[in-house]
Amino acid sequence: MAWVCAIVLVAGTAHGLTGFGFPIISTPMVALFTDVRSAVVVTLLPNIVVNLISATSGGGWRENLARHWTMPLVVAVGTVIGARVVLWAPADPLRLLLAAVIVFYLMQARLTRVDLGVLKRHPRASGVAAGLVAGFLSGTVNVMLPVLLIYFSILELAPLVMTQLLNACFLVGKLTQAAVFGAAGAFTPAGLLLALPVCLCAYAGYAAGRRLAPRITPQAYRRVIQVVLWTMAAVLVAQASLGMLRSHGLLP
Repeated sequence: MAWVCAIVLVAGTAHGLTGFGFPIISTPMVALFTDVRSAVVVTLLPNIVVNLISATSGGGWRENLARHWTMPLVVAVGTVIGARVVLWAPADPLRLLLAAVIVFYLMQARLTRVDLGVLKRHPRASGVAAGLVAGFLSGTVNVMLPVLLIYFSILELAPLVMTQLLNACFLVGKLTQAAVFGAAGAFTPAGLLLALPVCLCAYAGYAAGRRLAPRITPQAYRRVIQVVLWTMAAVLVAQASLGMLRSHGLLP
């Protein structure tokens, strides 16, 4: 619990600084100490708290969400599929999937050099595809940010609209995920009680991040996050590789 509270405090601060990023930091860090499935469940409620606050921050959020309401709906469908998969999938492949998503997130700047104009020419079809993929990743490894960030950037949405819409998708995805997990009996009264201090730490980190935002340059923030995420991806790959070698009897 101490580690989890410390992790969500850091992740909440990062989210407060930029408006997004809580799950891509909290889930991999918790997964270093447990399996991905447990990390997704433990960070689910704090995600909901942080995303709800972020989605309703800033002016005109009702109009912006009403204009783009189909994306959260498609994300919900993808999340149902992903959440069902994570309930039975082996731990080590999920670690590799999470590491791959982290690397994809870190390398997304290079994707801007690739001609993705087809997405802009067919916004409805590409929006459905992006929403389904993002929802699936949200349901399995708790991270949908890379896919949606690239898609919304191609559409050239205003930063405030993008932040509100991202957090609305995160929120809908987490609520859908909670419904699937709840139906499968993944939550217990004791577990929900333990989640309360974690949610408080997440909110405290978010509030601290909002206060610190004017004092930290985007360049410094990106450098720190890149080092942390590359390290986590490497550790997750190492853990998954060792686990699979042991399961095949190649290591004691």
